[in-house]
Amino acid sequence: MVNQASTEQEFQQRVIADAASLEEVTALLRKAGLNDAADRLDYLQELKDEDPDEPEMSLDSLRQLALFLMEEKQLPHPGIGLCSDGRLEIAWHIPENGIIAMRFPSPGLIEFAAVCGPLESETGRIRVNGHLPKREALKAVQTFIDRIETQ
Repeated sequence: MVNQASTEQEFQQRVIADAASLEEVTALLRKAGLNDAADRLDYLQELKDEDPDEPEMSLDSLRQLALFLMEEKQLPHPGIGLCSDGRLEIAWHIPENGIIAMRFPSPGLIEFAAVCGPLESETGRIRVNGHLPKREALKAVQTFIDRIETQ
């Protein structure tokens, strides 16, 4: 017997992999109830349309971001930004001057960095970073995820 959640996740992966534009991806995000993320991505595209010097959004990075957000709905809504190389980045602020940031460079992989602790000294400051498949990346930053401030 096939697990329904697994089947739905596989379906989402196929649909997102086939998405050919920002409009298709944001429509899928809206259908999944992720309107804030879709609105932010539309806004980032508007900035590009107004300023040709803004980077072109990477479709592969967009697909990976959408898949991540759809699969990890239990996480608070992150901030979404566009890096100078066109890859998308998400970030959450955490207490004690902390942040978790993730980029989506290629299918199946996440670049991540997380830091928190006192700014005054290196002692007591906790850092982790790397480039791993999603499950391993989430495990690496789990201590930080547990501390995300919900707005």
